Formats: sequence, structure tokens, C-alpha cells
Amino acid sequence: NDRMTPGSMTELLVDDTPALRVHFDGEVPANSARYFRALVLWDFDGSSWTREGWRPQLDLETVEAGSAETRYEITLEPTNRPWLVALDVPLAPPENARMTYDRTLYARNRIDQLRQYQLRSVLGYRLDESIDPRDRARALRLPDGFNPKSLALARQWRAEGRDDNRVIQAAMELFNASFTYTLSAPMLGRDSVDDFLFNTRAGYCEHYSSAFVVLMRAAGIPARVVTGYQGGWWNALGNYLLVRQSDAHAWAEVWLQGRGWVRMDPTAAINPARIEAGETATSGGQDSYSGSWLRQIRNRLDLVNHLWTRTIVQFNALRQKSLLQPLGIGAAEQRDLLLALAVLVASILLAATIWVMRSVRSKDGDALDAAWRTLRQRLARRGLTDRADEGPVDYLKRIRASWAADPALPALEQLVRRYVDLRYSRGAADVADVQAFARSIREIRAPRALDRNPRRAT
Repeated sequence: NDRMTPGSMTELLVDDTPALRVHFDGEVPANSARYFRALVLWDFDGSSWTREGWRPQLDLETVEAGSAETRYEITLEPTNRPWLVALDVPLAPPENARMTYDRTLYARNRIDQLRQYQLRSVLGYRLDESIDPRDRARALRLPDGFNPKSLALARQWRAEGRDDNRVIQAAMELFNASFTYTLSAPMLGRDSVDDFLFNTRAGYCEHYSSAFVVLMRAAGIPARVVTGYQGGWWNALGNYLLVRQSDAHAWAEVWLQGRGWVRMDPTAAINPARIEAGETATSGGQDSYSGSWLRQIRNRLDLVNHLWTRTIVQFNALRQKSLLQPLGIGAAEQRDLLLALAVLVASILLAATIWVMRSVRSKDGDALDAAWRTLRQRLARRGLTDRADEGPVDYLKRIRASWAADPALPALEQLVRRYVDLRYSRGAADVADVQAFARSIREIRAPRALDRNPRRAT
């Protein structure tokens, strides 16, 4: 959402549904660098953070790259919101989107269906080394009459002669010493930051980022809240990063002389021993599901959803028009697609019909039939005509009538009876029995050819 109130993100942090999937062109960023920026929240009314203030300047905050570009593609699940998510920090907006001065990305319309877009980001950077005076004033503004204890603490740090870095260190050490990370955070009163810092001392990323920014502003350090996602699970089989709603996160940015806007994650300062066990999610990239076999299974099964999304759901008009490019049709019209579909369906039906007409049996049945056909072909060459409509019992009668006195007759009778037994007396013939039957046919001596002269036969 574009409003953050400490305690409002609980339902999101226990939501295990996918939020986005990321394909990287090159090296995959380390988990500690996977901060996906969504919104920058500047304005605090005493209880909630928003971005409602008006910024007349349209120039972007400048970026000085300190690392190579990271190129990647994001598939964003529907949010019914217009803003897009980008790896911190994006260099330019994707197609059909715009970038605001604080490098927040907005689509032209609300994201009410899957949105796929390409981006370039730098993980190491200096952001806006020279701050606009109006931005500085906005990043120091605090509402009157709220959180007097928190303001007094930050001003005390300054009175002790601490510079910006030591003030930041004091806040981080405070969180590490006596605060607990939990999703079961107590309700906060009117002075929410005072309640959190001096009473409950328990919460999650919203509580820590909100309190941290208030302390920084009270100490004269420009600061703001950033919301988005952190971490994710790398699917090595599908070669993509899965980010779930439970990876939602809030952190802070402070403006420091000579460094510009610097990311600070106060949640990461919590002593690991003070993170409550049994929670369904933690922030700062720590995945408490990592030991859960159910979570591991769900992560791997997401590959099916991902493939379905890329091949079926995203089969949009543009991809449909390019479908017939391999056939030399650059931009297929609807009639071309319908014709191609009709040909494809007809081909499938024809292939299925041929397959059915062949009456394909199991592998064992095929071998048995082949051996039986070999026997009938050998006897046909000796004068016993083969009839396609004749069963093995009637066939045996003709053998007896044709070769009543031939020494090979007993062996032939035995072969026919074995075939009847293998084909009709069992559910499935054993492979060894079929092989023995075929071997017997190859080894049997065929009868003498019948004399086809009627007078000599008489």
C-alpha cells in the first residue's frame, strides 16, 4: 500500500502467495543485496507514513553507479496498484511506465493482471549526492506534539557531540540490545514511536523503520521510509528468483554528506537471539520457512505455476501475432491463426485415428502377435493359405486336415495351443513365455508343401 502504519503489514507477512518472479541475465545478486524497491514514503502524521506531499521539481535524483549494471526481467503478480517493483536502485523505467524523482516506478494503469517488464539496476551506487533544499526540509519534517521522548533521546545524542555516523550507530545498538522481533506486536498508542521505543520494545520491520526514521529526523539527519520486498528463494531448476508476499519489507534511507541517500535496515540490527521462534515469516531476508518441508515443497512446485504463466497466461496478442513467424508470416492476422489452429487440430485427430486403427497393444502383446504371424507366414509358403478372418482354433482344424500324416503335426498343434493359452487364457503374457514361443517357431520343421494338383491328390 502507499500508507504504512506500524502493525498494518502483519497479514502480508504471513501471506505465502507469490508476489513476483525474477529472471537475471547474468550473475544472481546475493541475498543481502536483494532489496526490491516499491515506494518511498516521506510524510509522517504521527501514526502513518505516506507520500502525499507535493514535489514540484520533476528532475530525477542522480545516480552514480558504483557497480556493473544488473539486467533482469520481473513478472509481477496482479496488485490492483499502479506502482512497479525494481531491484534497488533502478536506472530507467520499463516500457509503458514512468519514474518519479525518487526513482519510484509507476505503470500507466493499475496492475490488474500479470505484468512482465525488463529493467536495469545498479546494486552499488551513490544516490543524489546533492540534495534539493525542499527535499531536505521534507526529509526532516516531524508532526508537532508527537513522540516527545523519542525526540528528546535523539537530541541528547546530538548534545553529546555525536556526528551523523555515531547517531546512526547509537540507534542500531539500541535495537540490538533490548528489542525483540515478533509479528505478535502489541498495539501502540497515540505516540506510537514512544510506545515502541520505551514500552513494548517488540515489533517487526514497520516498527523499526518508522522509529529509526523519526530518531534520525529528530537528530537532524534527513531520512525516509522505503517499502518493498527483501530476499526471495532461488529456484535453480527454473533459473528464477521467487519472491513471496511474506518477503514484504520496510527499511530506511538516510541522506549523508558526500554519500547521498544510504540504505539502512534497522530490522537487520536485531540480535538473532531476540527473534521469536515459531513465527511464520521474518523480515530482512531471513526465511523462517527454510526449515519447513512444506515450504520447500511449495517453493519447488511454484515452477509449475511459473511455466503455466509464461506459456499460457502470457500468450497475449503480441505473442499470438508472432506465432507464425517461423513459417514466414511476420504479423499473423486472426484468420491466419484460426487456419493454423484448424490444421493443427486436424493433424492431431488424424494421427490419433491412425494410432487407434493400428490397435497398438502392449509391448509383450506385440511380440506375441509377431511370432504368431511368422508361423502363419511359414505355413502359407508350404501351401496353407492364410485367412485374416480365421481364429486360431479353426486354423488348427485346417492344419490337421492338410497334414494329417505329417510328422510335424504334433509340434504344430502344440504351438497353436500355446498361442491360445498365451493370448486368451492370461491377463498379460509373461515376457519369458513369449520369447520361448517365438524361439520354438523359429526352430520347428515346417511340413512338406502341399500338392496342388487335384488329380495327383486324388
